[in-house]
Amino acid sequence: RIRTAKAGHFDEVIAAIDKLIATLKDEATEDIQKRDQCLEEYQKIESTVKQTEWLIEKNEAKIGKLEALIMALNKEKDETLDAIEQVKDDIKTMKKTRKEENAAFNAAKKEDQDAIKLLVEARKFLKAYYDKNDIALGKIQGGEGESLLQAPDFADQAPEADFSGKGSRKTEAKGIVSIMTMIIEDLNDEIKNAMTAEEKAQAAFEEALATAEALQKDLEKKVVTLDDQIAKKTEDLSDEENDLSNNKADLEKELDYKKEIEPDCEFIINTFGSRAKMRTAELDGLTEAKEFLSGAATGETTLLQRVHTSNSHDNDLSAIQFRGMR
Repeated sequence: RIRTAKAGHFDEVIAAIDKLIATLKDEATEDIQKRDQCLEEYQKIESTVKQTEWLIEKNEAKIGKLEALIMALNKEKDETLDAIEQVKDDIKTMKKTRKEENAAFNAAKKEDQDAIKLLVEARKFLKAYYDKNDIALGKIQGGEGESLLQAPDFADQAPEADFSGKGSRKTEAKGIVSIMTMIIEDLNDEIKNAMTAEEKAQAAFEEALATAEALQKDLEKKVVTLDDQIAKKTEDLSDEENDLSNNKADLEKELDYKKEIEPDCEFIINTFGSRAKMRTAELDGLTEAKEFLSGAATGETTLLQRVHTSNSHDNDLSAIQFRGMR
């Protein structure tokens, strides 16, 4: 009966040893799983951090380019607006100059026409004098009397001026009429030449004005195009800045997650070898005890005093919350 009781007690001890061995093996498996999961999470975090940092670098580079481009577009717009104002000033100056030139032309033309009118009236007076005194003027210098006394198309028609002087005044009269006639012809030519020059000046003015106005329209269209480009690039800049903000938030979130799991992961990774070594030693001892009890019937009291000594941190390891387990 004593042997049966002792054998029963050994069975209980062996069962307890088996339970401890199973627990230690479970702990070993759990350590391996947690170590591997920590390493895997570290690898994922490192990959995500590198990818996010690369995206941030791209965001910052693109933002720099967009800011430089927008600055250049604004500068070009300012220069175009200045050019528009310059063209407007040029147009204003051209119109003013043309108006002044035309006014000068009309004034000079009127002066010449007034002078011709006066000369024609003077010739009429001379003709009346010679007719009254029956003086034959005859041919005068510069052509026949009739043609020389003819006023220009735009002047009053002059009467025929055939005069004849008395005595020594005949030659003098002819000279006066010749001079008057030549002056009329010169004034007539001057008016015609001035009119031709005025027509050319007006044509040149209209051509230059059309060119300037076309340039102004082109510049104004360019400003509209630049405004569209600036608006589009400003929108792109805003989108890129939003992406940068989101990527920075993602990076911070990833680093925070690493800080959260780091204490327990560092413990399991750094103590994995020593914990495995201690566990192996404990398993060896338990196995040896079990083998001894299986083949012996004495020493029960001493063997029953053996207890499992696992690290108190095992309970903390079970609290690691990996991203996929939350």
